[in-house]
Amino acid sequence: MSLHSAAKSIDAVSHAGAKDSKRTTGLLTSAWLMMQRWKGRIFFAVLDQGFASSANFLLTILCIVWLPLDAFGRYVIVWSLSLLVETGQVSLILDPMPAIVARYGQRNRKRLDVAGLWVVLLYGLLTSLLLLASVPGFMRWAPEFVLPILCLAAANLFQRLYMYFRRLCYIRDRQDIAATASFVYSVALLGGACVLFLLGLLSVHTVILVWGLANGAAVAAMVVMGLACPGRPVVTHIAWLARQLWLSGRWLVGAAMGYWATTWGILPLIAATAGLETAGVVRALQNLFTPIVQFNAALNLAILPRVADKVVTAGHRYARSFAVYSTALFVALVLVYAGLVMSESKAILSLLYRKPEIAAGAYLLWPLGLAMILEAARQGSSMALLSLNVTRPLFVSRLVAISVFVIAAIALGRMWPAEGILWAYAMSHAAGTALIMYAAFYGLGSPSHIPFATARSRKTEAAAPLQPSNSLTR
Repeated sequence: MSLHSAAKSIDAVSHAGAKDSKRTTGLLTSAWLMMQRWKGRIFFAVLDQGFASSANFLLTILCIVWLPLDAFGRYVIVWSLSLLVETGQVSLILDPMPAIVARYGQRNRKRLDVAGLWVVLLYGLLTSLLLLASVPGFMRWAPEFVLPILCLAAANLFQRLYMYFRRLCYIRDRQDIAATASFVYSVALLGGACVLFLLGLLSVHTVILVWGLANGAAVAAMVVMGLACPGRPVVTHIAWLARQLWLSGRWLVGAAMGYWATTWGILPLIAATAGLETAGVVRALQNLFTPIVQFNAALNLAILPRVADKVVTAGHRYARSFAVYSTALFVALVLVYAGLVMSESKAILSLLYRKPEIAAGAYLLWPLGLAMILEAARQGSSMALLSLNVTRPLFVSRLVAISVFVIAAIALGRMWPAEGILWAYAMSHAAGTALIMYAAFYGLGSPSHIPFATARSRKTEAAAPLQPSNSLTR
């Protein structure tokens, strides 16, 4: 080999090494920038969920301590009805929104925001009217619930608006606004409850009015920070979005109602079979798991819109990979937390609630803790499916869960009214989680074989990423 050819070889190797070095540096820089962006998102998401969930967690503790146990039982029933309305909003409007925005929002973001606001307003008004329509029934069979239901109908619209604006913060990547609003919400909620207690006015219906005050204050804070959706309503845009939400959420709403029935719907069932006080005890026990459940929810809120954006370009295999790794994360977090709570449950219950009848029910934490772990196990898979707008498997899994719950509750509830219902609750979560994980882990690796999804939905989901800029008026 000549000196000239050797020099050329060395020069080629040098250029190749330089290119590799530049590529490696570029990848590291990109990874660092991405980490910095996600650090801010997750930080504010955790702050947002931390303020809101801490306020709700502390309000529950204050109500348990300050109200008689039977009055707290009534509060729990009204609270479960509020969650039923919220469940419908989340499944029909909030959960489908990130995927719709990711696909159609490049040229239509403002139109989507305005149309979404009006859809939420219509949903809030409709559900408030339904609550008012239930008042005659309560007047006849449970008159002590009439005033709380009237107060819930008044607070409901503010709750729906806060839920929508809060989710909009994550879709717009403005988690800082969500965190600020949650701080305002927590101050108004806890401050209002303390003022009522000091004035001797604390009762079930006044606490519900404080819900409305706190949600209204949070909405006002978001508007002041610039999150409002100004613009006149366009009927065609509202109708288009409502149709898209229905197409995406029609399976979700069935799944969500199933989740409510087997999670929060057990409280009215326990109240009917074992009394209001027992329902209050079970809610007090559930409250111990609120911090970790809400922390996982914060991660969900922060990550789902970005996963939906990524899936538009990366496809099903990215969704499946996300399902696997996020499931491990969510389960690990809940396992550690549940282990700490269960190991010192009696001491924690006595310290928090100061009611011996609640501490005596510590053994009921076992089915509740198992259900929380199982629910965390399905969270990553659910997010992966939602990012693709694949919603029918969620409905099928909840339908199976309801079936298991009904059968188990009938079999076990006869012998142990409260404990049997709680073990039926845990069994239903096991069945539903197994199905949804199967749909995500097995199906997302092969888009044409997603279990429980219709052929039409597979075709729509495969085609949607190719149409990110479709007009709302099409």
